[in-house]
Amino acid sequence: MTSTSANYQLLINGELRDAERGAIFVVDDPATESVVAEVACASVSDLEAAVSAARVAFDQGPWPRLAPFARGRVLQAIADGIRTRFDELAQLETRCGGKTLANSRNEVDASARVFEYYAGSADKFFGDTIPMGADVLDFTLREPIGVVAQITPWNFPLLAASWKTAPALACGCAIILKPASYTPITSLILGQIALAAGIPPGVFNVLPGPGGELGNKIARHPMINKIAFTGETRTGAELLKQSADDIKRVSLELGGKSPNIVFADADLDKAASAAVSGAFGNAGQSCSARTRLFVERGILETFTKRLINSTAQFRVGDPMAHDTSMGPLISSSSWHTVNDYVEGAVAEGADLLCGGGRPAGLSEGHYFSPTVLANANNDMRAAREEIFGPVVVMIPFDDETDAIAMANDNEYGLNASVWSRDVGKAVRVARALQCGMVSVNSNGSASRYGLFAPFGGHKKSGLGRELSMRALELYTEEKNIFIDHSG
Repeated sequence: MTSTSANYQLLINGELRDAERGAIFVVDDPATESVVAEVACASVSDLEAAVSAARVAFDQGPWPRLAPFARGRVLQAIADGIRTRFDELAQLETRCGGKTLANSRNEVDASARVFEYYAGSADKFFGDTIPMGADVLDFTLREPIGVVAQITPWNFPLLAASWKTAPALACGCAIILKPASYTPITSLILGQIALAAGIPPGVFNVLPGPGGELGNKIARHPMINKIAFTGETRTGAELLKQSADDIKRVSLELGGKSPNIVFADADLDKAASAAVSGAFGNAGQSCSARTRLFVERGILETFTKRLINSTAQFRVGDPMAHDTSMGPLISSSSWHTVNDYVEGAVAEGADLLCGGGRPAGLSEGHYFSPTVLANANNDMRAAREEIFGPVVVMIPFDDETDAIAMANDNEYGLNASVWSRDVGKAVRVARALQCGMVSVNSNGSASRYGLFAPFGGHKKSGLGRELSMRALELYTEEKNIFIDHSG
């Protein structure tokens, strides 16, 4: 391990400060296993300080009372600040998270666009006037929900933080951002950018630290009005339980086991190429990864050859290199978890067509080969549970009804893809799938192309919708006002 290259502090009430107990933790580079930085480790006492600051900023400060267009100008300044530090942020996303530099650059740019979008939305989200007669005025208001705790994941650190903080700020809320311990640095920098853009002290606080200790306190804290969480499903369910006594508002973006359905009439070359990037992009560490690949039985052999050829061209290596398709997994424990799933699937009878284990020539770092498991069935553990690694399970199907039934036979319902040249069939299947998002002839989703469509899932994949104007509903309460002015 090399020596640390940087030190980062907590952000509380507009000030950078050490953790009250002086604790720190180390952020490692998953590609080299070297130290990137030391980061202050927040405790419950630091959380209390941040909550108090946020409460005062919301109850007494100017931010929720600003004209919405004035808040919008500050959000635009945050977008400009992200672009000013574009290269620094992209490099840190790659060094801390292992994603390719090309992906990191795309995500930094998307983060800036998120703030631009909500800068423009701040004065375009409002209540309604309800006609009730000449002597009655009835209307609704959208008011900021208050102090919001936002817990973000390690797989899309800056982008996930932007998805949450931008709409909350647009609505006038005060924020306590709790980034994942693997990848907290760009969230800390985002907080500094927000301060420089004009966010008042106490409105944007950043607390890296242990998820269990802080999460339990956040869920039960009476001065926190809402929790927005992205992460593992069991953790989200526990937060929901713990916050129930306060009837705290909670939104959850959780796991997925997304189906990718390829019919015989699809463009097979395009579908095979997209199946690879859809399953192995970001090393498969995405809740939207298309990891259950359902292929119509009549084209199984033909499609499998195309899939293996496309996988062979998916280059694993140094995430800083321009020609790398996939970097390492986030940690050693993640590597062993993924490997256990692959070995378990083979023991259950699946065929390992390619991948499995460490790629040749990569002796250090948490690299795992893109892996295709064939001759699988929908009951195998690797086909039912979220692996969060570069593993796709191929399952044959006989007809449209069979594909829909197997795709829906899972506790998750986040994303899906349908491949067919028959538009009628594609629409029928898309409507029948029990999930929040469906892509036809694509492995992407609306978030890939813009910010105008809602992102979220059914079943155990979460509660609520992020992105689009829908996200503003998460951070406001609706109030109805009825006025009788007769006489």
